[in-house]
Amino acid sequence: MAKWNTGAKNGLWKGGRSVASNGYVLIRVGTGHHLADVRGYAYEHRLVAEKKIGRRLRKGEQVHHVNGIKADNAPGNIDVMPTQAHHFYKHRKKKSGRRLPAQSNPTIQCGCGCGSCFKVFDESGRPRRFVSGHNTGNRNGRNH
Repeated sequence: MAKWNTGAKNGLWKGGRSVASNGYVLIRVGTGHHLADVRGYAYEHRLVAEKKIGRRLRKGEQVHHVNGIKADNAPGNIDVMPTQAHHFYKHRKKKSGRRLPAQSNPTIQCGCGCGSCFKVFDESGRPRRFVSGHNTGNRNGRNH
């Protein structure tokens, strides 16, 4: 593209604002900006989050849209989550029963009465009541 036809000089210019294929709004900030991609665009929700908290986002921090609308980047609709686990928690269904970030994982006894002990939540944060393999069916009159 010719230099004389870039930016505001281009008939298709939309003020440096566009919507990416993933639904998030991109803002032209220039290639020197710390949040910019190689084309000089940054996600608007990340820019708003940094302004709201008064500092740069730290590694691992996630930006959450409270109302779930990716293009609604009003400061009141933006929250900064400390980790991806906290962000996933915000998107969980109400009654999933899964482990919350930083929730303890106590040891319990198997629900079949065999006396085996294990942690309430598995590695994926799903609740358990039985030792793996105990609820696979009745073999030769035994439960395990």
